[in-house]
Amino acid sequence: MYANLWGGVLVAVGICTHLGCSPSEKFGSGAASGLGADWPGGFLCPCHGSTFDLAGRVYRNKPAPDNLEVPPHRYLSETRLLIGADDTA
Repeated sequence: MYANLWGGVLVAVGICTHLGCSPSEKFGSGAASGLGADWPGGFLCPCHGSTFDLAGRVYRNKPAPDNLEVPPHRYLSETRLLIGADDTA
């Protein structure tokens, strides 16, 4: 999963931590999103209703037990990103 949000980049594994479904983007905020007037934007797992904010953090009282996983990665430049790199080894 890759999202370029407001000039920032989110790197996360696009697999829900509940049962492995694929969350979809729900970047729109408010009532128009279909997720309530207070929805700030983020990701929704349509299978069981887990919601994640724009940083991949799961909302409280949802089926998903953990935040979306952030894989090892590093920035090579302002326009290049290497996913899967682990500089600690």
